[in-house]
Amino acid sequence: MPHLELTEELRAAAALYSLGAMPEDEAKAFQQHLAEGCEVCKTEVAAFSATASGLPLAVGEVAPPPALRARVLEKIAEPEPGMHVVREGEGRWRPTPFPGVSSKTLYFDRETSMATNLLRLEPGASYPAHHHTAVEQCLVLEGEVRQGGVVMKAGDYSRNEAGSDHGRIFTVSGCLLLLVSSMKDELLT
Repeated sequence: MPHLELTEELRAAAALYSLGAMPEDEAKAFQQHLAEGCEVCKTEVAAFSATASGLPLAVGEVAPPPALRARVLEKIAEPEPGMHVVREGEGRWRPTPFPGVSSKTLYFDRETSMATNLLRLEPGASYPAHHHTAVEQCLVLEGEVRQGGVVMKAGDYSRNEAGSDHGRIFTVSGCLLLLVSSMKDELLT
């Protein structure tokens, strides 16, 4: 059925068709639509085809000009308003008082004293028993960790309620944990 006016959806379809980037089954249906006489789509395909024919065909990778690459990477690095992003190489790993244990703070809420941290335990390291002043959430990202008689592996999640205690956590092979916990938790002696 012929269209009466150009829409963004039709413009996108004409562009994909003109560039040969439309999936084969969609391209066949669009070609049939053109053959049925839709002047709106034919005009748009003709305009895009004229533009596409002037594009050079790149063989292999073509490096963007350095200034363009820098501008694109700068835009990618900018989070949306209200969003906080910590990139993989950003932030600092800090040693803790416990041998083989280091942490990296991703977020700290001053009002609640809640923090989101990465906690890395080297093989054989342990973190002492502690009391939870608020809910603690733990997601094992790498390796395995033992809490009492419970062994948790990558992908496992635990939640400890406010007011609860748990014994020392340790790892045989090393681990990386994502923790959401209160900075007011107390070590048990």
